[in-house]
Amino acid sequence: MDFTNLKTLVVSVECGSFSKAAEILCVTQSAVSRRIKILEDHYGQLLLDRSGLALKPTAAGHLLINKARQVLQVEQEFVYDLQLLTSKRKISFCCTAPFGISYLPDIFTHFMSRNSETSDLSFVFDMPEGALKGLKEKLYDLILIEFCEDLNLDEFAVYPLPDDEMVFVSGPGFGIDAKVVDVETMLGQRLYCKKSGCCARRFLEKSMHGIGRDAAEFRNTVYFDDIPFIIKAVRAGEGVTFISRSVVASHLADGSLVSHHVEGFEPSRPRRLVLEKNRCLDPTLCDLIEGIFHRFSLTPPPELAPR
Repeated sequence: MDFTNLKTLVVSVECGSFSKAAEILCVTQSAVSRRIKILEDHYGQLLLDRSGLALKPTAAGHLLINKARQVLQVEQEFVYDLQLLTSKRKISFCCTAPFGISYLPDIFTHFMSRNSETSDLSFVFDMPEGALKGLKEKLYDLILIEFCEDLNLDEFAVYPLPDDEMVFVSGPGFGIDAKVVDVETMLGQRLYCKKSGCCARRFLEKSMHGIGRDAAEFRNTVYFDDIPFIIKAVRAGEGVTFISRSVVASHLADGSLVSHHVEGFEPSRPRRLVLEKNRCLDPTLCDLIEGIFHRFSLTPPPELAPR
């Protein structure tokens, strides 16, 4: 179907003249005039008032322009959907490393079982601030962040997921047997951290301040930017680490690590799924969102559910 004449009418009114419309549409001014005349002859109504310095729609013109914009929008959406049938939809998802390590394999399997032929999916790990910046700059379609109390999320659509539980862990023969310990017990140990400024370290500092102490009081802190190495060192009895329970769930289950909670510490940090407000969600992105909620045995809110 040819929507050229309707588009020409809309552009002419927005520009206020046939000559400017012709420049935008890359046609001659006479072609623009001819297209408008075709519409006026078809509907038997004068659509534009040409008497002033700028073109203005008549009453009939107003009515047709409003309908034309709706029709053109529907046509644009149809073309987009048609492109999805013939090309792979590229989706970029950013999350924190703990979430990625713990949950992405299952989410990826769930997503690709439905979209392997039609979609390319990329995962990026970043701190909450970096993820939020990327969402603002449209680098990511969707982000998931933890430890987000200090971030302003007012301009985004935000959906809570189950909180991320943070625990100290040690090896089973390390000498800390109690599940709940006082802070002095932990301060006497070597603490392994992913890196200074990471989410776990910041949450640890926040929790320490909450009980009137300082994270600098730990006897010795080792920074190493590799979570598997840290887990290996702790399992070998070289110290303790403060980590998301989900990351070490398998080790806690088989007994190769033991979890501890410090008296007075906040037990968990909030986890949020974030995307642009009022974003038009295509079925492919909805499938990814559904997979994330499904991993927590939850149903997505109606506005995020696949249709």
